[in-house]
Amino acid sequence: MKTAPRRVAVVGAGWAGLATAVRCTEAGARVTLFEMAAQPGGRARSVAGTAQTAGDVLDNGQHILIGAYLRTLALMRTVGAPVDTGLWRQPLTLRYADGRGLAVAPGPALWGLLRAVAGCRGWTWGDRAALLAASTRWALAGFRCD
Repeated sequence: MKTAPRRVAVVGAGWAGLATAVRCTEAGARVTLFEMAAQPGGRARSVAGTAQTAGDVLDNGQHILIGAYLRTLALMRTVGAPVDTGLWRQPLTLRYADGRGLAVAPGPALWGLLRAVAGCRGWTWGDRAALLAASTRWALAGFRCD
């Protein structure tokens, strides 16, 4: 006896909902995707510009979609998204409005981080040492980021 394909309803077309829909489809389910917003993407979507932004379209959610997330990159490849050219990759910058903080220059990661930590404004030497210690632990644990 032939069984009918499973039918699945996915509520929400943010990254989690879209990923669920892709995986269910791969497993052979017939998926219906429901989204209340005018466009998919959830918190990681573009937002039409306003008078405050001079009409520019804003890329909201870059904190959600970070290139270091391996499963996100794998999902993008699964659906044919151009991972290598579709993401705007920038060196790490953590700045307060007054200019204090950290900005890693392009180039080799280790030297860029060391220069950025040594030159960051507004941090104590203890703060800088703590960041370097944490970074060393991440590296020793095998964390990698392109």
